Order: sequence, then structure tokens, then C-alpha cells
Amino acid sequence: MTAGFAVWVTGPDDGAVADVARAIAARLRARQVPTETLDAGTPGIEALWGDGLVGRVAFVASTLARHGVATVIAVPGDRRAERHHVRTLVERMIEVYVRPAREDIRPGYEPPARPEVEIVAPETSAGTGVERTLRTLEILKLLPADAGTAYSEEEEREVLRRLKAFGYV
Repeated sequence: MTAGFAVWVTGPDDGAVADVARAIAARLRARQVPTETLDAGTPGIEALWGDGLVGRVAFVASTLARHGVATVIAVPGDRRAERHHVRTLVERMIEVYVRPAREDIRPGYEPPARPEVEIVAPETSAGTGVERTLRTLEILKLLPADAGTAYSEEEEREVLRRLKAFGYV
């Protein structure tokens, strides 16, 4: 059994965040990775809603990760400190920031300081952000490399440069 991981998808536009999370989960499933999605549409998630939501979702994601499941999370986690705390609970995690093309930040939303992947929504070329997310997971050795996906040395250097700059590698 391989170790699981979490992908926390965040951003001020709940619709764009949900779309990206669904696309990431679909790509993981297509690669035969056991995957769960925690979002507003997850049956029973309403029991977790309310104060402390982020901590409860982090607990569920960490439990799933220990059992080899990739968890894609797209629940409101507006405070940067809350999302940062999740990293202490879920060791194998990346954060994907879905930034709106317009600077319409929802009141109270704090963008992440150092997301591993940043996607501008809407994307000029659909799916490139999801592809960058998968490549980042591969480079961090959270996801086995897809035999059919070759990426250039330049792309790998750019991802590694960004991760090193943030202190993740």
C-alpha cells in the first residue's frame, strides 16, 4: 500500500475551487489512485460544518492518508492560519490556490502565502493548472510518475525552484 496525501484546493471563488478540485480528483482516479473528495457535495459533510470545520476535515484527510487514500479538499478555509495548521496534521499535503483573474477577494478570505500550485481562474488553457498540480505531486514523490507523461527539464526546474524558494524541498 502506498502512502496517501491531501490536496487542499482553496480560493475566494467557491465555484472555481470546486471545479478545480473535481478535475484533480478525476485525474487521480483515472490513474487508479484511491481518491476521496471532501467538498460541499460530499454526503454527510454537513455534520462537520461550523466552527472547527477545517480541523475536522484535516483529521478526516489525515486518517484517509494513513490508509493510502488521496484526499482532495475543497471546503471553505478562509483563514491562512487554519490552512497552515492543517499542514501539521496532514504531513503529505500540497495547497493549490485558485486565484481569480479579477482581484475580487471575498471579505475575510486570506490567500495562501506559499501555495505549491497557483491557478488563475479562468485558465487561458483549460487543464494546465490541474496538470501542474499532478506534476508537483510527482516531483514531491507523493504520486508515482505517470509513464505516459514526460515533462521537460525546464518544467521540472521551475517547480523545484518554486518549492525550494518556499522551503518545501
